[in-house]
Amino acid sequence: MRHIIGLLLAAVLLVGSSLAEEPGAFPELNGQGFLDSGEFLYEDADAGVWRYASETLRVEILRKQQDKPRELWYEAEIWCAPGSEGPRMVANDPENWARGTEYPYKIARKHRLVLALSGDYAHLRVQQKKRVGTVIRNGEIISERTYAAGSSHFPNLDCLALYPDGDMRVYDSDEKTAEELLAEGAADVLAFGPWLIRDGVLNEAGLEKYGRSTAQRVAVGMVEKGHYFFMMLEGRIERSKGAGISFLAERLLERGCTLGFNLDGGQTASIVFMGHQLCKMDNRKRNLSSRRTSDVIAVGVSELVALPEEPW
Repeated sequence: MRHIIGLLLAAVLLVGSSLAEEPGAFPELNGQGFLDSGEFLYEDADAGVWRYASETLRVEILRKQQDKPRELWYEAEIWCAPGSEGPRMVANDPENWARGTEYPYKIARKHRLVLALSGDYAHLRVQQKKRVGTVIRNGEIISERTYAAGSSHFPNLDCLALYPDGDMRVYDSDEKTAEELLAEGAADVLAFGPWLIRDGVLNEAGLEKYGRSTAQRVAVGMVEKGHYFFMMLEGRIERSKGAGISFLAERLLERGCTLGFNLDGGQTASIVFMGHQLCKMDNRKRNLSSRRTSDVIAVGVSELVALPEEPW
C-alpha cells in the first residue's frame, strides 16, 4: 500500500473535510472539479483504489470483481480541464516508432505519464508488412491500407481518432481516408476495432461478429470532451478468465459513454498508473509485464511518477 499526499499541498490536503470522510478521498476541489494548485496522489492496491488530481486533471481508478463468471477489471474515470490536453498517443521512440518498442510501464516512467493504456499494436503489423489500417501518429500518416467496412478479418481495423481539443471519434475501417482525418484535425488515429459505441448506440453488428471469444480486453470511452473512461479486463488467469468485447462495451454504455472503442487485447492489454502496471498477466505473485509496444494512450504528466530505475 502506498499513500502520497502531493506536492506543495500537504498541510491543506490533510485537513480537507472529504479526506476525513473516506480514506484516500479527493480533497476539496474547485468549481471545475480540480485543485487550485499542486497535486494529490492516493494509491491503495489492497483495496483496489487509485486517485490523482492536479490543476488540470482528475483520475480515479477502481478495481472491480465478480465471481460468476469470474472476472476482474479496472475502470479509470478521467476528467481533463477545458483547454488542457486530453488522451493522446505517446511513443517510446518517435524517431524509430515501428521498432523502438518498450514495456508500457517503462514508457510511462520515461515520459512521466499519470495514466497509460495499451493501444492498437499497429507497429507489429507494420513490421510484418500486413494490412495496418488507417494509422496516424502525431499528425503523420503511418498507413492508409485498410479493409473494407464489414470485413470478416479481426481486427477489422475500425478507427479511433484523437483530437487536440480532447474530442474522440470512431469510424468504420474505410469510412474516412487518412487525408480526410488530418483535414478535420485528428492528431492520432488508431486502427483496431471494432468500434463499440457511437452517438450513444452500441455496435450490435460488430459485437455479434467479434464479441464472443475470451481474453484480456482493453477499451476506451468518452462521455463528452474532457470526460473519459479507460477499461482493462484481466483474462486467462485464475482470478479472471476474461471475456468478449461486449463485456466492456456494455459497461462503458452503463457509465454514460457516447463513444467506445475496442483496442488490442491478450498479452498486449495493460493499464499503468504513475509508472506501475496495475494488472496481472499470469498466476505468479510477481506480475509479468504486458508485451513491449511502440506507444501508449496517455493522460497527464507528473513528477510524482515512478523513476525509470525504481522497482516496477
